[in-house]
Amino acid sequence: MAAGTILAGCKKWDDHNAVTDSALTKTLFQQISEKTELSKFADFLVKTGYDKVIASSKTFTVFAPTNTALTGLDAAIVNDTARLRQFVGNHIANQSFYTTAAVGKLRILMQSGKYNNLEGKKIEDAGITTADTYSKNGVLQVIDKPLPVLDNAWETLQKNTTIPAAQKAYMLSLFRKVFDATNAVQVGVNAATGEPIYQPGTDSVQTNLFWRDVYDLRNESKEYSFFILVDTAWNTEVNKLKPYFATSTTDSTTALASWHVVKDLAVENVYTAATLPDTVLSKTGVKVPVEKTSIVQTIKTSNGNIYVMKKINVLPANKLKQFYIEGENYRFTSADRRGNTYFRDRYSPVTGKDFRDVLVFNHGLALFNIAYRITNVYSTKYKAYWVAVNDFQTVAFTQKLGIGSTASTAFGYTSVAVNNYNEVYIGEFTISNYQSFMDIYLIAANSGTAAVNPLVCDYIRLEPVL
Repeated sequence: MAAGTILAGCKKWDDHNAVTDSALTKTLFQQISEKTELSKFADFLVKTGYDKVIASSKTFTVFAPTNTALTGLDAAIVNDTARLRQFVGNHIANQSFYTTAAVGKLRILMQSGKYNNLEGKKIEDAGITTADTYSKNGVLQVIDKPLPVLDNAWETLQKNTTIPAAQKAYMLSLFRKVFDATNAVQVGVNAATGEPIYQPGTDSVQTNLFWRDVYDLRNESKEYSFFILVDTAWNTEVNKLKPYFATSTTDSTTALASWHVVKDLAVENVYTAATLPDTVLSKTGVKVPVEKTSIVQTIKTSNGNIYVMKKINVLPANKLKQFYIEGENYRFTSADRRGNTYFRDRYSPVTGKDFRDVLVFNHGLALFNIAYRITNVYSTKYKAYWVAVNDFQTVAFTQKLGIGSTASTAFGYTSVAVNNYNEVYIGEFTISNYQSFMDIYLIAANSGTAAVNPLVCDYIRLEPVL
């Protein structure tokens, strides 16, 4: 009886192995060739040379569309070997991918160089009708729709004739040569500075400022939601910002305003029309309202979605941020008084939080000052505030802000009361022309007396008046 039980168990195990081994003796191409409903895709594999690729010893996952799914395939793709090869390659991935292991969305690199999203028994818009068929060198997934080779978001901007002209023209104007020593040829060393000298023309690359400073919309491995405004909406948004980016010429004012519109029109997250929220947060932290009723066109790309919008009304208050200058983070001082400079950790009974400030005491210099730098300074009116805690002596003293220079007359001296932890309003000043950067000075009293000329600052806050 024991022997019979053992033999029966062995027979069952042999049967199990027989089924499994049968599947594992065939390559992916053999499996596809044997399925009549995949005969068109099998022909495409042969025509493009991918039959040999997926018959090799490497591991692949093939998402094979049925004959029915391929019925409407554009003849221009079928008759163009290069396009057909890319199309077929868009259905083949390295490694084995199983639907049972696809928890959430899995972004898969295909032989085409594009990525497709696998989620459960769906890959992009195609349903997987026969899932997880094992083979000698990978997995076969049968799908009910083809996986088209789409342009990425940047290619779509360039080539799609339905893209509105104004925003497109501006974004295509952002190509620049920028310094990049990655592949530069060094031909010497600057004797004065010790810096390398590069062969002219090898130390720069052509790039687009949007790729560099916002998102590289050519990147196939990531996904974006990219908003493009129709021409009237683009002009409305640019004109709305022009007063805050005033320069000496109309062209430079328009260019600055345009940049501050476009930099917030892409997010690194793909939204469908159903999941698109009413507000998205741009890379620079700007809240961008998105009304679904303003979408006039949705374009699916290989790395996200493009939404053509008839309106995106971003409030200037959301774009033009206040300047918050930490007192201890200064750039330089008018004289070396490091021995008289203290970085203090304090507790504020007003906010209930710890803070750090800077104190310069007993420095002995009249009009001693410390300087800070702010960038992207809008042309508008500002309200100025500071928190300056005088808890180191029993008498008040005065200090002032210099806007742009130590000779600035924007503000007079303000008294720093004893033990005041509150934010103090200093006054208002106006910047008439946009500045890429500007220095702000904290200036001591015109006295050499220690109790009269300290400088102390937790922070300075400059709030644009919009």
